[in-house]
Amino acid sequence: MLHASRSLIRTSSDHLHAATMIRNSSTATKHVFACVLGSGVAGSSVAYHLTKRNIKDVLLLERASGVASPTGTSFHSPGLVSASHPAHRYKPILAHSIELYSKLEEETGVKIDFQPTGTIRLATNETRLAEFRKYVNRDYYKEGDVCKTTLLTPDQVRELAPAVDHSRVLGALHTTNDGTISARALTQALVVGAKAGGAQVIDGAIPREIRYDKEKGHWIVALEDGTLVTTRNLINAGGIWANDIARLSGHNLPVVVVEHQYAVLTPNKTPDNTPAIIDHDSTFYVRKSGDDYLFGGFEPLEKTVIREDWYKKGVPTEGSKSIKADFSRLDDAYKRACDLIPSLEGAKIDARAAVFSMTPDGYPLVGPYDKNYWMSTGFLDGVSSGGGIGKYLADWIVDGEPPAELFDTDASRYERWGDRKFFTERSRETYSMYYNWSYTDRLAGRPTDRISGVYGRLKKDGASFSFRNGWEVANSFNMGVQNEEYLPTLIREYEMVTNKCGVIDLSWKGKIEVKGRDAEKLMDYAIASQIPALGKISSGLMLTRHGGILGPMMIFHHDRQRSAFILLTEPERESRDLYWLRRAAAEKQMDVQVSIVSEYLASLALVGPKSREVLSALTKSDVSDEGFPQKSTRMIRLGPVGVVCARSSTSTGQLSFELFHNRAETAKLYHAVMGAGRDHGIVNFGQAALNMMRLEHGYKIWGKELTLDTNPFECGIGSLVDFNKKEFIGRESALEFSKKEFDASSRRLALITFDTEEGIVLDDKYVPSGNEVIRIDGQEARVGQITSGAYNVRLQKPIAFAWIDNSVGKNERLVVDIGDKRLFATSLETPTIPPIQ
Repeated sequence: MLHASRSLIRTSSDHLHAATMIRNSSTATKHVFACVLGSGVAGSSVAYHLTKRNIKDVLLLERASGVASPTGTSFHSPGLVSASHPAHRYKPILAHSIELYSKLEEETGVKIDFQPTGTIRLATNETRLAEFRKYVNRDYYKEGDVCKTTLLTPDQVRELAPAVDHSRVLGALHTTNDGTISARALTQALVVGAKAGGAQVIDGAIPREIRYDKEKGHWIVALEDGTLVTTRNLINAGGIWANDIARLSGHNLPVVVVEHQYAVLTPNKTPDNTPAIIDHDSTFYVRKSGDDYLFGGFEPLEKTVIREDWYKKGVPTEGSKSIKADFSRLDDAYKRACDLIPSLEGAKIDARAAVFSMTPDGYPLVGPYDKNYWMSTGFLDGVSSGGGIGKYLADWIVDGEPPAELFDTDASRYERWGDRKFFTERSRETYSMYYNWSYTDRLAGRPTDRISGVYGRLKKDGASFSFRNGWEVANSFNMGVQNEEYLPTLIREYEMVTNKCGVIDLSWKGKIEVKGRDAEKLMDYAIASQIPALGKISSGLMLTRHGGILGPMMIFHHDRQRSAFILLTEPERESRDLYWLRRAAAEKQMDVQVSIVSEYLASLALVGPKSREVLSALTKSDVSDEGFPQKSTRMIRLGPVGVVCARSSTSTGQLSFELFHNRAETAKLYHAVMGAGRDHGIVNFGQAALNMMRLEHGYKIWGKELTLDTNPFECGIGSLVDFNKKEFIGRESALEFSKKEFDASSRRLALITFDTEEGIVLDDKYVPSGNEVIRIDGQEARVGQITSGAYNVRLQKPIAFAWIDNSVGKNERLVVDIGDKRLFATSLETPTIPPIQ
């Protein structure tokens, strides 16, 4: 890991001076394909995996005199290697780490002491037991996979971990084959492996200046000893010093540095061999380490210490060594640990402390942050994910595209809206609730500036909100109904909209503008679909070069010169889409500007059979079928507000009009629409009811059915790929996918419906939401997994999209465990209702 003192930090305004200093350096210059700043687990793993891709010219810079210095974070890691994670798409990353660590010692000769003891997570109350049951129901694994999870009974806990007082637990989540490792030795092994692959390592390397040379397209790093490094790719894996490094090139990262307390416990007698033990409620972890226990925890909110003084002044050279141990912050966790593991009582406590960097949501920053400036930092679980993330990032750097769907770690996800207040407040909450997987609707730092002009009104009208990339997204509306359960609320919203009409705030949708002389050329090259004509709106696809779905989107434009297009995307994906489009434009040297306009361009959607009547009351424009056909757009005035009105039923299956307008005028437009709709029974509705509508007519969405890990043809949207176009990104790979015949060993995307028992129909805990495992009735083998689900009002039962093995017959009786029930499922040949054409 690297350090840059505050006096040497330069912002973008100092780049001219920095360039002069760099040019005046006269000592050795190194030219490499990739320069990695920081040799902790994150940095050494990237270097190691780059060499595995046959990239030899890799330079790994370490600020200290050797790797895994006690001033950094890796030295202090408890060495837990866990394969369980609340985001299931993250699990392949963790699985690769375990596969790598299991063979790394033999490969490098470095003893890393990887012990695949497994991990047990204790459930001491019904809430935690239900959480673990839900996790097991979603754990998709097959024969040969490295790890799997099971739910243990108290007796099984006693058998596996005798040290635990099983009378105090209701059960436990057990993960096989993960376990513990020496983080220091792991770092050394990765460095040895990287060197064996051709990488160079320089210890005591402290960067003095960093700048980008636009003419030559590479980064220049000037070290304090006068050495210059020019590199095509710069990877910031600086750990607690990552933000200091970023500032050298004029960047600031959305990370905080947080203190962490832990201890080596020496019990009265040598502990028995046991899996690593985690308690989600008191947030402690403990694992055997020789004759001792290594114990730590995540302090409660009021005791969590974030070093904002280090953010302002720079991280001191001593780093973690400067932190004083204060085991009293873990008093509650330790007391709880002694209750659950009596042998810890009276143990000798050797209290220790360290610091590490983290992001507000607990996921690391991984991927491109600027022109070939890559991030791999902000890890709360650097040992568990370091191996897999290193491969993920190395593959992205070499191949030019992300190898898997992992949008949670997007390095630019806080751009345009995050501020230090949000970073510190949310990080403190995330840290203190690190093991709390159930409570996802976290409130710290909310709302941000990403609220629509009607946020206050919707909140007053009973809206409950979810949080998506800074935006407050109305999920459902209580409407003042006393003690109404969640599912009846959604059914009421759905029925009001589909029988009359409703309005939904979609201002949170990502919006990208592409404009300039070569705008149409870029669209043709970056989008695999036909580009809509003037006054039309259509669905489009961006593909990776390997033919995966980078992102579906809606596209429209209102410029007769075809020099300005609007692309509607998802908020979590807008930064990645922006990077992809700009990179495509640079590759073809196109004269075009690509920018995100989500903060300025808002939208409301009017949906339902009465929506045309509401629209007619607000405008003199012709909104009939003849005057305003499906999949077209019009610039019209609705009461006091000018809008671009798009008629499209693609996502709702209902008569729908989406109203794009200036964000400053959202309140005026909303009040006009609600006033005109009063006599037509207009209501507010949210994202959950919208999900019910799109599922019943078989509409697939990104992040659920459509991801980087899928292709258009297996998803049933191959018609969106226009092979009449001679060139677009991913064309050759897409063409290969289009020619593939049915493969019994592959999979298919299907709609399934459930036969529910009497009395559970209106209970939302028995409605699938995604990732639930599918089996054939009477068999234990996993043959599929649900991508998304909802309650279907017309069928009066749940419905879901799912990936199912092609070996499974269409008439097979399937079973899915949801909550504490096993539900029977069957495939649907067609959606329950067709969309309006």
